Amino acid sequence: MSGTTHFRSHAWILSGLMNTPGILVLADGRLSFVADTGPVFDEPLDAVTDVRFPWYEFGGGFRATVAGQRRRIALVRPNGADTATAALFDTAVGEAFVASRAVHDIATGRTAGKSWRALLTGGAA
Repeated sequence: MSGTTHFRSHAWILSGLMNTPGILVLADGRLSFVADTGPVFDEPLDAVTDVRFPWYEFGGGFRATVAGQRRRIALVRPNGADTATAALFDTAVGEAFVASRAVHDIATGRTAGKSWRALLTGGAA
């Protein structure tokens, strides 16, 4: 993957009953997740392995091992979950990125999922 690829979208790290809202960012060969409270991870792409888009997520989420820790990432807002603040989307990861500012409904999340699948696995978007 080119080091100049930039993409970001709203996302949620799922962990039991808790969901961490934030922004999932691909920039300069690194995958990052930034929450309102700060960065959760920021790793080079070679530290992101075993990326899977399970059929039961309908393209709206994926699983990946990031720096040795298994993560469940939702691209569609889970029921009752908060979203990252608009200020985080605008400033925490810079202005060089292009993505929708809309809170992810199912269609928007699935569209983001197609992009993430192509970016993380080289699969067709």
